Order: sequence, then C-alpha cells, then structure tokens
Amino acid sequence: MNIPTGQWRLDVMIMVLYQMALFFSAQLVFVIFLEYMPKTYCNTEKHCYKLTSKCLSDYDRNEPNICLAPNGSKSDFDECVEDKKYLYFKSAQYDYQQDCTSLTHYSASTNMYLGVLFANLVLGILADKLGRRPIYFASISIGVVSLVLSAAIPSLTAFYIFRFTTGVGVAGAQIVGWSYGSEMISAKRRFQLRTFSNWANARILLTFVAFITREWHTASYLCAAISALIFPILWKLPESPVFLEQKHKIEKANEAREQLADFCGLEYEEKEPAAINNLKKITFMDMWRNKRLRTNFLVLCFMWFYVGMATYITDLNGADMSKNLYVGQFLSGILLTISKIAFGFAEPRFEWLGRRTVFLFSQGVAMIAYVTILISLFTDSKESTWYLIVYLCAYSFQALSTETCYLSVAELIPTDVRVTVAAITNICLRLGTILASLTKPLKFSFEPGLFLINLVVCSIGITVVYFYLEESRNVNLQNVGQDEVSDSGDSQTMIESDKTAGSGESGATEAAETSGTAGTTEIEAESGEGESNSKLG
Repeated sequence: MNIPTGQWRLDVMIMVLYQMALFFSAQLVFVIFLEYMPKTYCNTEKHCYKLTSKCLSDYDRNEPNICLAPNGSKSDFDECVEDKKYLYFKSAQYDYQQDCTSLTHYSASTNMYLGVLFANLVLGILADKLGRRPIYFASISIGVVSLVLSAAIPSLTAFYIFRFTTGVGVAGAQIVGWSYGSEMISAKRRFQLRTFSNWANARILLTFVAFITREWHTASYLCAAISALIFPILWKLPESPVFLEQKHKIEKANEAREQLADFCGLEYEEKEPAAINNLKKITFMDMWRNKRLRTNFLVLCFMWFYVGMATYITDLNGADMSKNLYVGQFLSGILLTISKIAFGFAEPRFEWLGRRTVFLFSQGVAMIAYVTILISLFTDSKESTWYLIVYLCAYSFQALSTETCYLSVAELIPTDVRVTVAAITNICLRLGTILASLTKPLKFSFEPGLFLINLVVCSIGITVVYFYLEESRNVNLQNVGQDEVSDSGDSQTMIESDKTAGSGESGATEAAETSGTAGTTEIEAESGEGESNSKLG
C-alpha cells in the first residue's frame, strides 16, 4: 500500500506526539480523582452519614442514621447502606486521608502544581540553550518514572515526593512539547495542533482510564504506560530545524530537514546559508527593551495567570456537577472536544476567526455561564439538569480560551526566547492554579464565592485582551521579533511583516527562505496527494 507523500505525514505524527504529551499533562486534573471522596459514607456498624469534609471520621455520631426511615424494611435499609457507601473511585485521599492530617492546607493538587512550577523555572532556559528534543525526552522520562513510583511505594511521603517530580514531566510536556510541536508542524496546521490534538481528548482518555480501573494505583500505572508511547515517536524525529538555524547550527539543521524530507517522501533542497546567517539572535533583554515585544510578553503573562486560575477553580470544584462522578467528567471532555474540533475546522475557512476572536468569544460565553451558575446556587437549583449543562459550558468555554494563550506564545515571541517565555507564562499559570487550589475550602463554606472570583478576574482579563493583545494568525515563527530588535526605536508593525512572510509557507521551495515551521513544506494539494517531484527544503 502506497502512502501519499507530503508534509501531512509529519503534521500527523506531530499531532499524535502532542496528543500523548497532553495526556500525560492531564495528570494535573487526575488530582480530581486522587482527592475524590464520596458525599456519603457508612461505617462498619452501618451507620450512614453525610460527609462535611474529605475526612471519613468527620461526622457527628449523635446525628441520626440517614438510612433509617420510619416504617422502612430491612431490605430497604440494606439497599440504602449499599448506595450510601458506594465508591465511584478509590482515591489516594480515601487511602491516606491526608487532608485530615497536618497536610490539610497542602493538598495533592497544590503539591503537584508546585512541582510543575519548579520545573518551569529550569526547563525553559535549558530547552532554549540545549535544544527542544533532549529536554523534552528527559523531562518526560522523569515524569513517567515518578508517576509509577508514586503509586508503587505505599507511603504518603513517597506519594507526595513522586507526585511533585511527576510535575517535571508535565512541565516538559506543556512548555517544551508545545514549542517543539509548533516549530515542527506546518504553519497552516498550527491551530489544528491545539484543536485536533487537544486537552479534552486527553481528559476523556484519562476519565476512561479511571472508569475501567476504579482505583488510583492501577490508574497511575496505566497512565504511565500510555504516556510512554511518546518515546518511540520522539526517538524517530530530529531536533527542531527552526531551533538549530536560530543557533546557526547549519549543518545539523540541514541534516534534520533532510531527515524530515525523507520521512515525508519529498525531495530535499538545502537552504541557502545566507538566509540562515541573517537571522539575528534575540536575548530576553533585547525583547524586554522593545516596547512592542515587552507589551506582548506582559499581556501573555497576565492571560496565562488569570485563565489558569479561572479554569482550575471551575474544574477542581466540578466533581459534583452531576451525581455520577464519571458522567460529569466524560461530558466536560466531550463538549470541549467538540468545541475545539469545530473551531479547528472553521479556522482555515474564515480569515476573521483569529486568535483574539476565539478568546473573546469563549471568554464571554464562560462569563455568562458563571452568572447563571451563581443564580442556580442562590436559588438552590444545583441538583437540576440545567445546572449540569451550564457548568459544562462554563468549563468548556473557559478552557477553550487557553488555545489563544498557547498559540500567542508561539506566534508573538522570538524563537531564541520562546521556550523561556513559555516557561515564564507557565509559571504564571501555575501561580493561578495554586491560588485556585487554595480556594477549595469555599466549596463547603460559601460556594458562590468561587464563581464571584471568576467573574471578577475574567472581567479584568477580557478587558486587557481586548485592548492589548495583538492578532498573530499565520505569522512566520522565524521572523518574529527580527524587525523589532533591529529597529527598536521606531519599528514597523511586527505582526504585519510576519503575516506577509508566513503567507507563503504552504509552498515547498518557498519555505527555504521564509519557513517558520520545521522546514517541511508541501507542494501537494490540500487533499494530501503529492507530486512525485515534490521538493522539501
């Protein structure tokens, strides 16, 4: 069977690789299962009660048994006991009861978010200096091994230590994995890298793993096994030629491009050394001194912080959006997948559907949903079906706004500092998620406060984005910041020049001069049917 040649081969492989990376990153929401506790419980004496916290022992023994009903039969009582003590998932919280110890203010979620935060401090700098691929490989290796050990060693201390180091792999998948993927995939499919390969797919698969295992040890092992599929894919791929050319490693860049051309079944045309040597090195301070680049950087930092905070406040407190734990988690993933794929299909067809439009629309819908959730909480309508629907919309559209965050980092930040800035923005995201994890006590004391917080931060955020975020659709990644740094006093509009350079990326030989992707470009038609003499350079 002859597989058609073309750039699409590499694009598909990059999408699969990134999807696997996102699945590993979904350990960030696996804490929902790790910290899960039922609403009710029955002790060994069949005394059933409603939990007022995550501690099994936290109940008033003088309170009446909730399964004792006037004129109730023994069979009714036994049936009630079975229902009230049923566990949808046996969690680490159920086993260790860590929230009932001195760790009550240092949850498993906070612990892992700090691990990701710590890794972000070093991985971005290392990836910009040593390369995307080796740091990607090393961080995922640490993460997968740590995930296995966190479940294999029966100790609360070991659990916390290795869940912390699992965060190294999550950080690598998120910042290095995204930068590597966005540099390797063709420009016209860069948006699809975040829509077809998406967080929602990872969440659905993670929920399915939890559903079939029903306990956290086995679920952790299976997650590690699936995540290990990253290694053979990454092993077959070379270092990002965009990174190598920016470092003026011309020979290695040509070798990488030739390897990618061979994989795509295209002929290879070596790029002119002059085209590569003309690329200027841009340091973080160069970026900071330029007003436009500095503004882009600060806007992105704020976006990542507040979007992370609002998304995780919604997510971490949504386990009870439906009576069945899995129904809510599956539905939230499915709705988010549908919305992302819909935008993925629409984006190439509508020029007006840029990064700003997607962000402002999704954020606006999420804010309307937060208002509706507040109304339902104040009117005691939480158990209704429409509450589930609105909560799903709140989460899905809030999470959809993260697509602009990721794409804007890739498209508004120069190659030399792209992963470093991605690490900094991820640190902002982690600070937001850590704050989100600290709001969990409001769930039991004043639940509407959670969504009032979201409304306030989202109102500020959507205003900042409306006035200050630049549109970056179709920019050439290699050209980002080049004109700005050379003419920082009175620069031409960076985005306009980048769009002009990036518009020709769909051609094969044109990429030898302007490609902002890995340099694998296509002559074949959009259908993927390549000509036998297609060239790649």
